[in-house]
Amino acid sequence: MHQHFICNQNEIESKLRTLFKKGTSAESWTDHYYDKNSNEEWLLTRYNSEYHGGGVSVLKILPEPSIEDLIDIAMTSLDKNDIIGASLELSEREKVNKDDFRSKLLHKLLKVDTSDLSDFEKERLKIIIYESDLYYATNRRNTVGKHFTEVEKDAEYFREISEKSKTILSIIAK
Repeated sequence: MHQHFICNQNEIESKLRTLFKKGTSAESWTDHYYDKNSNEEWLLTRYNSEYHGGGVSVLKILPEPSIEDLIDIAMTSLDKNDIIGASLELSEREKVNKDDFRSKLLHKLLKVDTSDLSDFEKERLKIIIYESDLYYATNRRNTVGKHFTEVEKDAEYFREISEKSKTILSIIAK
């Protein structure tokens, strides 16, 4: 099994002891590492760094997966680190790069047969929805220079996805 993300702080510390530090970004937000045994490159970063305490530390393997790959990792991995990390990465890319993932992820979530999910699968869906901020209804698209009808259309997009993700949460809570 190939691991993409490490989110557990003890596991991060353990993994870092096996890696060689190559450098730190100019802003000091990320550290680059190299695994001499596997030739893998890793990046230590922080998600939600605007929060008190600097957010969540995550160690992720490079090269970074595409949006579609992140959704696939979150939807199929059996490793909770990967599910959390992929979901956090989706939200982060939306904030930083304005990468839209919501309709693609919701489409995958709506395909899940919720009638007989294991506890792990229910937990997976909760993690994905909460860590990706899919339930969050606030318009994250740029509003500057747009006609109010465009802004309202964007806001409706986020509201609809939020409502549908909350419906999934209520179904799996039963």
